[in-house]
Amino acid sequence: MKVADKNEFLQVLDEHGNSLNKLELRSVIHKKGLWHNEVACICINRKRQILLQKRSRNKKSYPSCWGLFAGHVVEYDDIKESIIKEMREELVSEIKENNIFLLVDKIKNERDDNKCFVTCFCAFVDRDEKDILFQKEEIDEVKWFSFDEFKQMVRNEKGTIFKNNDYYKSIIQELEKLFNSVNFARRLNKIIENICEYDSQGDHPTGRIVSREFAHNYGIWHKIVSLVIINKKHQILLQKRSSKKIRNPGLWDISVSGHVLYNEDEFMALKRECYEETGIKIKGDDVKFLTTCKEKKVFNKNFIDNHICDVYYMITNKKPKQICDLEVEKLKYFSLNELIHMMRNYKHLAYKPDLFKAVVELLQNIEAQKIKIN
Repeated sequence: MKVADKNEFLQVLDEHGNSLNKLELRSVIHKKGLWHNEVACICINRKRQILLQKRSRNKKSYPSCWGLFAGHVVEYDDIKESIIKEMREELVSEIKENNIFLLVDKIKNERDDNKCFVTCFCAFVDRDEKDILFQKEEIDEVKWFSFDEFKQMVRNEKGTIFKNNDYYKSIIQELEKLFNSVNFARRLNKIIENICEYDSQGDHPTGRIVSREFAHNYGIWHKIVSLVIINKKHQILLQKRSSKKIRNPGLWDISVSGHVLYNEDEFMALKRECYEETGIKIKGDDVKFLTTCKEKKVFNKNFIDNHICDVYYMITNKKPKQICDLEVEKLKYFSLNELIHMMRNYKHLAYKPDLFKAVVELLQNIEAQKIKIN
C-alpha cells in the first residue's frame, strides 16, 4: 500500500493562495513554512456522524491524534482528483466522482510549520467502522463521532489535529446546513451506490442490499451490465479506462459497463451508464441481448470483484463524445482484426476472454450477414 512520499514536489503559493509557478520538495515546504495546497475530506453517514482517523503513533507530527482524511496536492494535480486519490489510498475504497462533493472551498489553515490552503470535500460512507478498511501504515484507528462530539473536539483542540480557527468553523457551518437540510436523506440515497447481493454461485439475489464498496471489499456477488457499441463500418467502440482506476487501469475495455443499482432494471442501468460514459442516449429497442458472463477476480486483498455480467449490443450511427474523466480516458473504434490482435496477449486489453470471444463471433456474424445500419 502506498505511503506518502516525503520527496514529492508541491506547488508553492503566495499568502493569498495564488500560484508562484514554482515547485518545491515537500520537506523543504514544511521546513521553510511555505504556503501550499492541501485537500481534506469529511466522511459522514446516515446518522449524521463524522468518521475520523486516529493518526499512527509512529507519525512525527501529531502522533495518535484524531483528524480528517487529508493530504497534499502534488505538483499541479487537479484538486478533486487529489482528494479522490487520497481517499482511495487511506480508506482502501473505490470512491467515485459522484460520491464526493465540495464542502468548503480553498481557505487558509495555518498550524505550526504547516501553512496551507485547504479545499475540503464531503463524502458519504455507508459502513460500520468495524467494516472499514484503512491504511494501517498511516492510521491506527477509524471511528464514527457525533456532530456534537466533533464540534467539542474542535473547540478543545485536545488529542486532535484540529484548530479552532476559521477553517474548521467553516466546516462546522457547512455541515450544519447539510445536516439540517430537509433533503439530506434523499441526497444521501441518491449518492450512495447500493446494489443487490447474489448468492455464492452468483445465480439468485439474496434480497440483501449492500453498498458497491462493501461488495468489492468482501467479494460479494452482484450484477453488472455491459453494452457493445458497433458502428456502420462494423467496428467496435472500446473505452480506455482511467489510469487511476483500481480495476484494469489504463486498459481498453468494452464500450460501456456499470453496476445495476438496487432500484434499477438492466435497461435503466445500461441507459444511465451509456450516457455517462459515451454521451449516447439509447432507447429500449436499440439494444439486443448477447450473452452472460461470470467473473471472479482478486485485484488485491481489499478488492475482490465477483460479478455476473449481462452483455447487450447495439449497432448505431450515433457518435460518442470523447469523455475524459476519472472513469474513462479515451473512446476509440477498433476493427475486428485489431480486436483479435489485442486478444492474443491482452497486453493492452482488459482480460475478459469469454466476453470478447462472444464479441468476435458477433462481429463475424454481422459482417457475414452484411447487416446495414438504419
